[in-house]
Amino acid sequence: MAGESLENITKLERDVVIKTFGEQNIPLTLTMERGRDHNYVYANEFFPVVLSPDSYKVMEDGSGVIRKSVQDAAMFAGHECRVEFYFNRVGLFFTTKIVERREGYFFSIPQKIARIHDEEPVGSPLTFKASLSFAARGSQGVFYECITPCEDYGLFQKPKFSDIPIEFQEDAKRLLGTFIADAKKGMSPSIGNGLHLIPVCRYLVSPLAVRTVSFQGRVEPMDIIFVDELRFVAATGNSTNLLELEGDYVLTYEFDIKPEHHLKRTIKIPCTVENIYSSDGKKCFVCRYLGIKAEDSRFIMEKKKY
Repeated sequence: MAGESLENITKLERDVVIKTFGEQNIPLTLTMERGRDHNYVYANEFFPVVLSPDSYKVMEDGSGVIRKSVQDAAMFAGHECRVEFYFNRVGLFFTTKIVERREGYFFSIPQKIARIHDEEPVGSPLTFKASLSFAARGSQGVFYECITPCEDYGLFQKPKFSDIPIEFQEDAKRLLGTFIADAKKGMSPSIGNGLHLIPVCRYLVSPLAVRTVSFQGRVEPMDIIFVDELRFVAATGNSTNLLELEGDYVLTYEFDIKPEHHLKRTIKIPCTVENIYSSDGKKCFVCRYLGIKAEDSRFIMEKKKY
C-alpha cells in the first residue's frame, strides 16, 4: 500500500508461516495492487476476493495454487496482487503475480512477507479523523473511531450523483427515490438539502473494499462518508459498530492542519443520530449536530469547496 512502512518478518517466521498454511485454516484476501500514487483499488474497479482455506493450497516450497473453480480469482490472472491474511492474529501481507494455467491460478510466496500497519487516514485537503463516544450510566462508556474509507468520498467537496460508479447508479437512484419519498411522507426526519444522501446511497449499493487491520479481533473503525456544518455520516459493514437511533453522542473532529509543526485543531460537538439507512448488512448513521459553536461551524464551512 502506498505510503506504508514495511516491516518484514524474519526468514524463520516466513518458513513457519508457509508450514502453517498446510496445517491451519487461513483465509486469504486478494486485492489488486495499484501504482505507488494510490492506496487501494476502488471496490468498483476490482472486487477484493476472500479465499476460503479449501479453495487454495500452498506447497512446502512456497508456491501456491487457487482452484480453477474459484471464478472470482480469474480477474486477478496476469496481475500483481496484494495477498493479506492473519497469522496468530497478526495481519501480514505479500505481493505476488497470479498466473492462470489449466490446473488453476498459480502464485508464489516471495521471500519478503510484511506486517500490516494501521495507517493514519488521509483526507483532502488535510488529514482528518473523528470519533463518536458516549457515557452510559453504570459503564465506562463507548468509543467508536471513524476514519476516511478506502474509496475517495471527497469529504470536502460537494457530493455529486456522478461520484457513484455508473454500474451502481441505477440501484442508487432507486434508493435515493425511496429515501426522499419517505421524508416527504413524514416517515423519516427532515433531510435538509439532501446532499448527504448521495454518499449514503453510494455506500449502500457499492461493494466495500476489504480493510485488513494490523491485529485480528480489534474493533474496526467506521467510515466517514459525509461532513458539513450541520451533519456527519458514519457508515459500516460491521455489525459490531452500531449506533442507536436518537441516541446522543459526542463527536470529536481532529484536523491535522500542519503535521510538520504538530498543529492540530480539535472540535467537540454533541450530536444525535437522526436517521439510519441500511441495505445488505451495511448501515449509514446520519448524525445531526446539537449546538455547534459558531467558530467551529465556520471552520468546517471554510474547508468545504462549495
